Amino acid sequence: MFGMCFLALCILIGSVLSTSALAPPSVALDEAKFIGKRVNNTDQYLGIPFAQPPVGNLRFRLPQPLETYQGTHDATSFAPFCPQDISDVISSGGASFLDPFQAAFLDTFSTAIANQSEDCLYLDIYAPAGTKPGVNLPVVMWITFGSFLWGGSSFFDGSVIVERSVQNHEPVILVAINHRLNAFGFLPGQQAKDAGITNLGLRDQRQALRWIQQYIHQFGGDHSRVTIWGANTGSISAAFQMLNNGGNSEGLFSGAWMHSGFPIPLNTYSELQGTYDILVNQTSCQNSTDSLDCLRQLPYEELYEAMLAAPAAQRFGRWQVVLDNDFIAEQPETLLQQGKIARVPFVVGCTQDEGTDGALNLTSITTDNETAAWLMEEGLPGIPMSAVEEIFALYPSDPTDGSPFDTGDLYAITPQYKRLAALVGDIEYHSQRRFFLNHTAGHQGAWSFQSKEFKFPFIGAIDLSDMLNIWGPGTLTDRLVSFVTHGNPNNGTGINWPQWTISAPHQLNIQNDSSFTIEPDTFRAAGMNLLISLNIQFPE
Repeated sequence: MFGMCFLALCILIGSVLSTSALAPPSVALDEAKFIGKRVNNTDQYLGIPFAQPPVGNLRFRLPQPLETYQGTHDATSFAPFCPQDISDVISSGGASFLDPFQAAFLDTFSTAIANQSEDCLYLDIYAPAGTKPGVNLPVVMWITFGSFLWGGSSFFDGSVIVERSVQNHEPVILVAINHRLNAFGFLPGQQAKDAGITNLGLRDQRQALRWIQQYIHQFGGDHSRVTIWGANTGSISAAFQMLNNGGNSEGLFSGAWMHSGFPIPLNTYSELQGTYDILVNQTSCQNSTDSLDCLRQLPYEELYEAMLAAPAAQRFGRWQVVLDNDFIAEQPETLLQQGKIARVPFVVGCTQDEGTDGALNLTSITTDNETAAWLMEEGLPGIPMSAVEEIFALYPSDPTDGSPFDTGDLYAITPQYKRLAALVGDIEYHSQRRFFLNHTAGHQGAWSFQSKEFKFPFIGAIDLSDMLNIWGPGTLTDRLVSFVTHGNPNNGTGINWPQWTISAPHQLNIQNDSSFTIEPDTFRAAGMNLLISLNIQFPE
């Protein structure tokens, strides 16, 4: 494998040296020519459509493949991202505690963004400078995070990953995609089910993977080595691509790398019927005999405003992946238990303090009774008081036991904040990660990590803080590049990262000083076992 990579690198270097520094990079797709741009050591092809525009009669339809490309196309600018509310979706309560993290985050993701439009099914390709067909470099497809409400390919500079890969002598190609969001991508309800258009955002991702299979060779990529990569909802998306189609990947991808997002128990399409009805009632379609057809014909502005009529905090529970018995055949935990998942190698990871962001929205809860009420009504809705008492025994209100972890009694914003942060993190992230590993690791290569890096005051190693390393770039970037190249995150240097197994559940820990250690993945085992069993019985 290393010999093959060295040969590919030599071919790549030869291609670079033979390419005129003055000529912009270009690629032929079908009968068309796409002209990109070279930035430093990366060739960028931006705003390439991978499906027909989902507008007009194609609004709320399955993504349709493109017809033959023709003509000459300028691929030097980002295409629009999908409709969303680009204002801050984090609630005002406790937001000041997030300021240092947000400043670091904005410094890392400073790429200029595009406009938004319903015509948004585009992708961007970043390749090492001079890459030509036949080099057959491995490919990583990045899926944006943003709670299925916001985000897009233009929020990220893929050259960060590509240039690091070249420095590591393991060159890769990065593809960043848009997919439909909010109501445009995740319309629930019986009407959506009957029309076969549930989970359109996930179906857009599948179409992008098919596009890569057809065209990535023209950019110098290897269609047989495609890793899907995402964080939060991008990670959830990657997991659902693995669970789709009975676990048959159709050869669309060969691996997955997932940060802080796992397929938790879902609402059904019918349980969110009210979301569909509210949308319709916010428009002139409220008295229509065929509301879905009416929504397809609405002026874009009217539909967009209706979609955003609800407060931002409520949208998190409305425009989400649903169990549709189609793209997602059964509850994800059932599919995992049945082994209906793509048997490809994968990496999963969390940050240490995943729950602090969510707990900042719960600072009005200050007593045991209020925490119990939250658990029974929202955290694990429907659980009996006896289950709450079991949880309290394992997650006491003592701040030294809570999150941010390993901070003693510091940062106790309220008497319940650190307990709630521990509960939110373990219910939504850490227990889900372990459940995923426990039902896959015996059948395929599996690696796990926990990031304790970037411990900010009051919020610790918060959700998405590992993005500051991997998009930095940092030491985790090197492990990603090796995984994309070899299907294994070990790169022959530094500490060996063992596979996670049920008998030896070891994981990589990224310490606050950026060093790596290997530690048992057994922390809070009793609490997480209880929470995952309750979550399956009482989904959020």
